[in-house]
Amino acid sequence: MNKMWMGTQIVLNDNAGKDVNKGDYLKKKLLLAKEMLDLNALIVWSDISKKNLDLVREICVEYKIKTYLWYPVLADMPGMKVKQEEAVEAFNGLRGAGRLGAWNNLGKREEDFLFLCPNDEEKVTKIFGHYEAKIKECGFDGVFLDRIRFPSPSNGFELLFSCFCPSCVGRFNQDFQEDLKNYRELIESLFKNLKNIKSVVLENNHSLFEIIYKNSLKHFFDFRRQSIYRLVDRFAQKAKKMNKLVGIDLFAPSFAPLVSQDYRLLAETCDWIKPMIYCHANSPAGLPLELESLLRAILKLNPGLDENELMCKTSPLLGVALPKNLKKLLENGISEYMICSEMQKIREFDLPERIKIYAGLEAVQLSGLCNITDKILKKYLQSMIEAEMQGVILSWDLLKIPEKNIKIVGDFLSKNQ
Repeated sequence: MNKMWMGTQIVLNDNAGKDVNKGDYLKKKLLLAKEMLDLNALIVWSDISKKNLDLVREICVEYKIKTYLWYPVLADMPGMKVKQEEAVEAFNGLRGAGRLGAWNNLGKREEDFLFLCPNDEEKVTKIFGHYEAKIKECGFDGVFLDRIRFPSPSNGFELLFSCFCPSCVGRFNQDFQEDLKNYRELIESLFKNLKNIKSVVLENNHSLFEIIYKNSLKHFFDFRRQSIYRLVDRFAQKAKKMNKLVGIDLFAPSFAPLVSQDYRLLAETCDWIKPMIYCHANSPAGLPLELESLLRAILKLNPGLDENELMCKTSPLLGVALPKNLKKLLENGISEYMICSEMQKIREFDLPERIKIYAGLEAVQLSGLCNITDKILKKYLQSMIEAEMQGVILSWDLLKIPEKNIKIVGDFLSKNQ
């Protein structure tokens, strides 16, 4: 096995920022990561003073760790809370969150996961200005673009069919010479069909996306993909002009089309991609939560479907066996072997050789959201070897990763490299 590229993420906000310099806490944590993992990169969610930013950069320079500004573009930007009425608009007029399958904790934690529309030029320009200033302020080696998508199933099934705001109506007409409003009826028709769908129909699907994709909606979904691409390209090009490296945070390939993230298109914008292959996280982008939200919505639309059979028919779409019901899915997560099946899908994209793939795997212990035990972590690591990964980003907050988990990964790497 070749040497594995290793990165991790850290959230430094007002609370965490107070501890940056206290007793050299951050320095000790980074030294441990450097010694155990030979850490290559630290991705910093930055909402702290320039003084502390400079300190983080100085520590990383000392330890030969590259630094990336972790910037959430369309949701949860530092200092810019998205109001419900500003969020993307679904086909039925709902904004920000839907009623079918939405995560119960949406908007109840530090991050709201309410998404702005990528075509809202006024708001995007404001964010872009803040982003540019932040790049200059931090002086890091690169940027890491996050929240570069439309809402996911955990925002509610209806939000998979957004956005219909005035900005999108205008842009869609410009791109396709069609009235976007006509697609409301087509989507309503799809919802009616889902109410009568039989589980045998799912056998004809080859992906989760095919459950909601219909040829009549091709321009609608093409528009969404292009909207995300244009946004990411704009932010990435600014960073490149400032001689920064660019990494992007994408959903795992099985889920990415649902949020209009096109790996082939987005590979044109960056230096590396972090697919979030989170098999145990019960939070947005976590595979158990996103799958549970999607399937719960389908069952709500069609109470005649058998839950056990629906889970069984969905398994082949992911390449791993699933639990028998949604409750067990949230409790036990998805098999760590999904790393292998998702990485195989990435290989099939035939991305340019220059694009590096650094898979995001959870290593945190967060009550109610994610608890990565020794057993889970070791299975992750074994799957990582089988998948022949180029690199790994231990996610998603170094301050919440137990030292024993860092040691487990370090010991494993030392024996297998």
